[in-house]
Amino acid sequence: MSRAVRRWSAAMILALGAALAAGCGDDPEPACSLPSGVRCDGDTVVTCVSGDVTRRDCGDEGLQCAYVDATAGTTCVASACGVVGPLGRCTGATLSTCTDGAITDVECGADQVCGFVDATTGYGCIAAPGPMSVAGEIRYEDKPLNGTAGFEATTPRAARGITVTVIDDGTMQPLATVAAADNGSYVAHFTAAAGTMVHVTAVARSTFTGRPISVTTGSSTVHGFGSPSFPAAADSTLDLVITDAAGEAAAFNVFDQAVTSMDAITGQLGVPAPVPLRLQWSRGSNDGTYFDGSAIHLLGSSSDDDGYDDTVIQHEIGHYVERAVGRSDSPGGGHNGSPTDPRLAWSEGFATYWAQSVLGQPVYQDSNAGGGFFDNIDTEVTRAAGSGLSQQVSEGMVSQILWDIGDAPSPDDDPSTAETHTQVNLVQPTYLKTAALRAVGTSGVDLVDFLDGWFVTQGLASCAAVRDIVVTARNFPYDFAGPAGACP
Repeated sequence: MSRAVRRWSAAMILALGAALAAGCGDDPEPACSLPSGVRCDGDTVVTCVSGDVTRRDCGDEGLQCAYVDATAGTTCVASACGVVGPLGRCTGATLSTCTDGAITDVECGADQVCGFVDATTGYGCIAAPGPMSVAGEIRYEDKPLNGTAGFEATTPRAARGITVTVIDDGTMQPLATVAAADNGSYVAHFTAAAGTMVHVTAVARSTFTGRPISVTTGSSTVHGFGSPSFPAAADSTLDLVITDAAGEAAAFNVFDQAVTSMDAITGQLGVPAPVPLRLQWSRGSNDGTYFDGSAIHLLGSSSDDDGYDDTVIQHEIGHYVERAVGRSDSPGGGHNGSPTDPRLAWSEGFATYWAQSVLGQPVYQDSNAGGGFFDNIDTEVTRAAGSGLSQQVSEGMVSQILWDIGDAPSPDDDPSTAETHTQVNLVQPTYLKTAALRAVGTSGVDLVDFLDGWFVTQGLASCAAVRDIVVTARNFPYDFAGPAGACP
């Protein structure tokens, strides 16, 4: 049977409103479609409670209406597609997908169910693969950064994109494997005898083609968190919160940060899914925090645990981005923000900038038992101390320059171009990855080569603004005479 898109005509609304008069007075409103009594009518939140109907127009606030999850319910959000994501999602028999920034709701046919198709498609309307099902929402306990050197109160966050497996308790064999949608919801259909004891395991791994991510322990075991056992039934519900006390929530936060970066790579940069990314974290680990070219290692010790340090995690992912979609010639080695090899300074500065640009805020924060530290790359101004294009420079200066170039419209007093962070990051795949670099400054990718690439990809219209940012504010003597031509 074909799928039908749910639409409300004026006649249907009036008819349904009359039928529901006892529940919602005389107001001709369609039934509230969620148990909370709240639904979306376009970009309007409609609430139907005790015979009263109220409306909140999200569009007037520059927002969109969407069902988020069991905690937030249906409300105004910045992006409705952000809570549906590339996998789509199921709410009962309704399939929600996102195309070109808009959500489409489809009612699956009478001979279908809404369920998981595969790691390429995500959720869809399918023939039921088994008589049993379980659905719910999976969240993990997050510790949001507070903008200085600590954390806000622990709060549940949707475990978007993780792998969810239904397991037979008796045989320990998987009965179904699906992925969680971007609001943490999942539905799994499977075959088992009614009453068979099963459980659900949330796994910090994604086989979805746009998000090839796994988070492992030091022994390469993928992090997972199991639910209590329950008897298989035709329509089970199981919600799960992955706790910090169990030592697993931070691993799922690491995974979620990788999802943010993967979506930026494939979405903002338009680059096909890059090579798989493995991140290694476990509580008590003293292995260090670094990217070794094949995996990201993150500290998990009591004195310095980076499992919730989102900017630190994203910084290391920035090094992965260099290797996966751009170019890095960093010699590696220690760095503390002081002037150093310009190739190392570029790599570390770009990695910090990547972190802040994908998180959408300029404060880099690293917590530890000694208090940690934080740095605002929007308000800090680090000036070059030497002369010439090959001089040693600070990684802080690099990240500050990148932020100032891409933060338009700027709310503070730093000079600003009219371009965006996406345009800054696009210099990696569109220029640095393939370009023959100028034989000036240091041999290998550095700040000079980025600036060359900026003007090649964006033209010379921003010459004056970039000169203010680079030369006037930070004393770096870029020559403005790269392959795009000389700036006026």
